[in-house]
Amino acid sequence: MGIDHHRLYAETTELSESLPGAEVYSFTPGWEAARVCGKWFMLTTVLKEERIVILKAAPEDAMALRQMYREITTGYHMNKRHWITVRAGGGMSAELLRELVTDSYRAVLGTIPRSRRPLGWERYLA
Repeated sequence: MGIDHHRLYAETTELSESLPGAEVYSFTPGWEAARVCGKWFMLTTVLKEERIVILKAAPEDAMALRQMYREITTGYHMNKRHWITVRAGGGMSAELLRELVTDSYRAVLGTIPRSRRPLGWERYLA
């Protein structure tokens, strides 16, 4: 069974807040973001009365995900190659959503110099 847009928001926010050094905050009315060391790895907003989550993804992964899941499209208001938009629906499981958020966090964390990474980062990058 898929997840609804309320659970989509709750799952992504809860997971983001649990990642080392991550913070979730509202940066403008109607928009929230999660970042690590000052860099975004997740954004969320409501679009046409539907909660959406925007996540970073490797271009080849983003393309494959868009082909596999109708709930995943190009990144809303972001680089269409490096970001994806996730919507609630029958094909979106909590497990897949957690994997997408964690992968987005890893992608951003990997761009941060080791000396600036938060405590506990080793668990997410080999």
